[in-house]
Amino acid sequence: MSTLTPLGTARKRFAQKSQPDDGDLVFAEAFEDDDFEPMYLGWEIARCARGLVPQESRALALLAAACIVAVREGSTRLPLDEQRLSAALSRLGGADAAPLLRAMLERAGVSRAGDPATSVLGRPGERKPLILDGHWLYTERMRRLEDRFCERIRNRLARCAETRDARAISRACAAVASGPPALTEEQRRAVREALSAPLALISGGPGTGKTTIVVALLRALAWMGEPMQGVAIAAPTGKAAQRLRETIAAGLESISRDLVETSLLRGTAPTPQTLHRLLGWSPTTGRFARHENDPLPYKLVVVDEASMVDLSMMDRLIRALGEDARLVLLGDADQLPSVDAGAVFRDLCAALRPARLQKNLRVALEPGPQRIVIAAQSVNRGELGGRFADSVAVRHTAAAVTFEGVEHLAAPFAEVGDELLSRWWRKRIASLDDFEQRIGRTYRLEAGEFDATDSAELRMLLDHHASSRVLCATRARAATSAEAVNERLLTRFGADHPLVRGRPSSQSLTHGAPIVVERNDYDRELLNGDQGVVVRVRSARLDRDELMAVFRHRDSLRVFPSEALIHVALGFAMTVHKAQGAEFDNVLLVLPDVDLPLVTRELVYTALTRARRSVLIVGREELLARAVSRTLERHSGVSERVKSQ
Repeated sequence: MSTLTPLGTARKRFAQKSQPDDGDLVFAEAFEDDDFEPMYLGWEIARCARGLVPQESRALALLAAACIVAVREGSTRLPLDEQRLSAALSRLGGADAAPLLRAMLERAGVSRAGDPATSVLGRPGERKPLILDGHWLYTERMRRLEDRFCERIRNRLARCAETRDARAISRACAAVASGPPALTEEQRRAVREALSAPLALISGGPGTGKTTIVVALLRALAWMGEPMQGVAIAAPTGKAAQRLRETIAAGLESISRDLVETSLLRGTAPTPQTLHRLLGWSPTTGRFARHENDPLPYKLVVVDEASMVDLSMMDRLIRALGEDARLVLLGDADQLPSVDAGAVFRDLCAALRPARLQKNLRVALEPGPQRIVIAAQSVNRGELGGRFADSVAVRHTAAAVTFEGVEHLAAPFAEVGDELLSRWWRKRIASLDDFEQRIGRTYRLEAGEFDATDSAELRMLLDHHASSRVLCATRARAATSAEAVNERLLTRFGADHPLVRGRPSSQSLTHGAPIVVERNDYDRELLNGDQGVVVRVRSARLDRDELMAVFRHRDSLRVFPSEALIHVALGFAMTVHKAQGAEFDNVLLVLPDVDLPLVTRELVYTALTRARRSVLIVGREELLARAVSRTLERHSGVSERVKSQ
């Protein structure tokens, strides 16, 4: 195996795979070229420990790199027990360093004086690159962040919120409990908790009525005479905020005009926004405007899809709350946690007593939704027999798939992908009436707006594309990735559809293709997760057709030149992580053809719960079984630190 040294310009020397000079620290190449950063940072940290022999320097570099990899993969700390430490080192090509490292860690934990390793290995409270805390290793930044967050949570729980009239809360809950819609006993308890607790946690899967609770909470506050200016509602992504906005608007619209709270709510109810907007993120300065020295002016902050919020963002939110403000976090503790480090909502639910919503209210008498719920619940318990087997129809060929209810096409995607995607195209994408005519026509833009006919056609296209989605475990580099599936579906448009190539995302666009925003674009008011469609547009200022992207913006449509949008990708397929906060009528889950540790029970559960009507799982039976038997390990100290109050 080749050896590398980051001396000099790191990437250049790594790329050249230079041989080290005598005495230089060397280690095995374990990453792709684009993933050299953990090893390089580990090497830099080990260089600071002067006096170690080369073997010890290498071992320390591997330990630091393993800790950095753990953070990149979502944990806040690295476990140091023999089995998991050896596994982490093996991934870096350094399994042989485990015995030496254990001796070094034991020495550093007991004897401090004169040990070179202690210049970079510190104890809790010290400012050193790595912090040794019992059987765990932190980066100093992550340990400090976790400590600060947990201390603020403990202080918030210990401090009573603004004194509230228990009788008034009971009367308000009773006033809104009859609906519409009528609240279940679980929901009533959740509303009461949200009205009274300094920190309320409400956990439930899709269809259990979390958004109904938000509407009921607003109604109860209005009934009590609370001004809506003191309430903020937020979500991690623009798509989640938009869904919440639409659902709340529909819920408030159903309120009788004769009710006490109606006049206060109509026109004054808070508009859901992203957490970045709530906290005043500035892309220009790279900073948040709201923090402990300039707190938010709200008495109550409600955050939906809280399972998607990482430790750093949750810490920023807690820091920005006023001392007497209450925080309500709604989410699904069983869903995939945030992409970045931390599983904060899950950890808080484990440490505290959340209000749990278990009754699914969305499932009426339709067999499709019922089977999805049963399958998701079974997966969440780690079971693929019994009720799961009864609710899932197993297919062995793509031709046998019906795209109804819950199906499992038990075959490698490499073998069935072409036929399956052809059928998916016909059944779910090109199935819209006059699809070719709708995507092929030219839409006219006058004074920045489409006329009523064109607007209706575009809304129909947007709704159609938003109804079905292929979900993948990985984004790129595999035939089962979202990028690969997107490209394969794009070719279905045929040669007569002009393509725009050479985009920053390395993907092509054509008229009729769905797209999704991958990063907040504040200049254009496009947010991460927003979905659009590319069409041909002729505007008054140009006497020619242009490929342009159309997005919904509340009650209107917004249009942008397609080449001006940098952070967009094709939207036929996306990762399961990306789909969090969204729901689709129909879902196709593509499992990798090889076993990957990232394909876990939480990933399958999250994918299943994105579907409202039908879901199809594609992948070998043994790989699905391995995925469901494996839970996502995120090592964090949040739960135990919050419990220690």
